[in-house]
Amino acid sequence: MTRLRLGLELDGASRGRQVHDIVQGLARLPAMRGALVVAPDGFVIAAALSEGVAAEPLAALAATLGRDLEVGATRLGRGAFQTAMFSADDGTIFLATSLIGYVVVVAEPQANLPSVRSGLTEAVALIEAAWGGASATPAEG
Repeated sequence: MTRLRLGLELDGASRGRQVHDIVQGLARLPAMRGALVVAPDGFVIAAALSEGVAAEPLAALAATLGRDLEVGATRLGRGAFQTAMFSADDGTIFLATSLIGYVVVVAEPQANLPSVRSGLTEAVALIEAAWGGASATPAEG
């Protein structure tokens, strides 16, 4: 069992608490500047960021990039966008899509990128597990 599973181990925990715990777990991975979950409109759902990393501008960027990647993938007939990586000299940003929006991880330059990608994949799976039932429930009318 990995350390990112802590949110789903709590009996009766709210989905919001689970997402918060998942983000906290991602932010604790080695060489992280932080993590957040962003709604498609750019609203910050949950964040755990180091000092000096502003949540709102990062959320706006993530939502814009996520929507552009989704539209571009559709136009190219490439299937659904899953994960993207943006790298610069001072670090790397990973962006993944989930049922509730985008999961963003900000990594230091020395981060182990395969480890970060693995943690991100697991975080998305945990969010999908926590929120998957909500989309299957028919609306009352």
